[in-house]
Amino acid sequence: MIKIHIIQKLFYVKRLKKRFYNWSRTKLEKHQQNRLRKIISFTRRNSSYYKQLFPSEQPVSISDIPIMNKKTMMDNFNQIVTAELDRDSLIEYFLNQEKTGDYSKYQGKYSVGLSSGTSGNKSLTILSKKESDLYNCLLYARNGIPKNVQQKRILFALRRYNPTFMEVSSFGIHLVYIDYTLTGKEMVDLINSKNLNVLAGPPSLLEIIARLYDEINHKIDAIISYAEVLSDFAKNKLEDIFKAPVVQIYQGSEGFIASTCKNGNLHLNEDVLFFEFEKLENHFGLAKNIILTDLYRTTQPILRYQMDDILEMSSEPCECGSCFQVIEKIQGRKDDVFHLKNNEGEIRFLFPDYIRRAINQASDQILEYQAIQKSPELIEIRLILSDKSDRIKIIKTIMNNLKSWAKKLGANLGVVEFSDREPEKNPVSKKLIRVQRRF
Repeated sequence: MIKIHIIQKLFYVKRLKKRFYNWSRTKLEKHQQNRLRKIISFTRRNSSYYKQLFPSEQPVSISDIPIMNKKTMMDNFNQIVTAELDRDSLIEYFLNQEKTGDYSKYQGKYSVGLSSGTSGNKSLTILSKKESDLYNCLLYARNGIPKNVQQKRILFALRRYNPTFMEVSSFGIHLVYIDYTLTGKEMVDLINSKNLNVLAGPPSLLEIIARLYDEINHKIDAIISYAEVLSDFAKNKLEDIFKAPVVQIYQGSEGFIASTCKNGNLHLNEDVLFFEFEKLENHFGLAKNIILTDLYRTTQPILRYQMDDILEMSSEPCECGSCFQVIEKIQGRKDDVFHLKNNEGEIRFLFPDYIRRAINQASDQILEYQAIQKSPELIEIRLILSDKSDRIKIIKTIMNNLKSWAKKLGANLGVVEFSDREPEKNPVSKKLIRVQRRF
């Protein structure tokens, strides 16, 4: 049975590759409309939230469905999902996994994710075994690693271990998982000892490894970037240092959004996701907000989900031959990594996701926040709380969370000042960047 299952996966991987390069725009759009009808019909029958919205038997098109966001999803989670799952129980299960290191699936069949996201709001993600398999196949088919890289031994950096990702190993790819707390020296030692030839992680982590490139004792064949915006400057810098292609995977709690083609361009995965675009008012008139519908997820339906990210789409077709739309640029700047000093004055790096989680998991009474590092010795945290919240208790919890991460890094947190000032949006992108380093 296991062999049959693997053969089925490999067949689907081949089909996903064929879709990406061989489908015409007409065939793609026909497929999208067919999947939209099926996913809307299934969701109306099985989700109490959408049953209540559309009680009659009248046909419903995608444009009839109200736009969803993180807050609405989390507030109505139990009614939106089509399985008997409880939001609070899932969150408790996830947090307990982080404490115990037991990353087994919920009820033996569901992968659970809880992401703070770049917007800072918690986002709960549930995938069934079938949905996880689809994600694995998609990741394998469109990871962007050049064909000439035969043996793929990958340093795979994630904030936490996730069995959904780890199952990709079943395709013969050798993954070595790390979290973001290792020093550059520790990562390089691991790369050398395991003879890893592909480096996968957020740009800020890859840049740390790049600074120690001369200590790597073998050739790096490819770099995979994800989890943060990859600027052209960072991409070129990494390619120059490693003498290897840098490909990008654009994914989040909303799904596997885009992947890199053989020509190095980032394409939307339009055969598994349906995209609507909202034009934003900006100087160049190019930036667009994305509304996303997952064409296959049924356990936790993702219908017309408003993403936080802002994109610029290319108006030109890609020379690779794929009809899938090309992302010109992921707007806005990435969150900044905080620089903390140890007792010897050396810099240690505290990644934004840990900072976001230290704050937003301290209390549900936090309405808005922004963490700004002004120097290695000074951090300002702007904290807007609900009226009846215990500010002193929340601040103490945040401090304990941050100190815990600093201790794990072997670094000093420095002075942390709390204020009730309103967070400031980026004046160019109009996007709220919750974690910033200003030096």
